[in-house]
Amino acid sequence: IVSMGQMGDGAQLERAFAGATVHDLFNLLSVAILFPLEIISHYLYHLTKAMLPDSVNDGEEWEGPIKKIVSPLSDKILKSNKDVIKDIATGKVENCDAYYPVLCL
Repeated sequence: IVSMGQMGDGAQLERAFAGATVHDLFNLLSVAILFPLEIISHYLYHLTKAMLPDSVNDGEEWEGPIKKIVSPLSDKILKSNKDVIKDIATGKVENCDAYYPVLCL
């Protein structure tokens, strides 16, 4: 479906369709290999259980080790305000200039 967006140029459509086919084949082979393995051995269940600490119960959110490393670094670069989209959608503000002051060093 995504490759159909390249219908304006025949060569691009051909490359996009070939890429989409390779992607679909990869997904199909992954499922064909991993699904029977999981049904027989339940290795994904055991691998996931081994990765989670014992302090996490069913339904609780768990912050993984990568997020613990990346979050402090990204907080120094980006400050996200999750209320911006809500306020713009409800018409409280016209744009997000008031939410994100620009400071050039």
